[in-house]
Amino acid sequence: MALRFLKDNRGIESTEVALIIAVVVLVAYGAYRLLGQNIAAIVTDIAGKI
Repeated sequence: MALRFLKDNRGIESTEVALIIAVVVLVAYGAYRLLGQNIAAIVTDIAGKI
């Protein structure tokens, strides 16, 4: 039973997916923090023109 547990790779795959999602979230948050004011200004400008 212990050998079957050690050979199971599903936990590793789940961890990899969780790490990739965490990196994507951090990059998206960083981009939002850097560009948030500019994006808000652009959206407000476009809304004003409509």
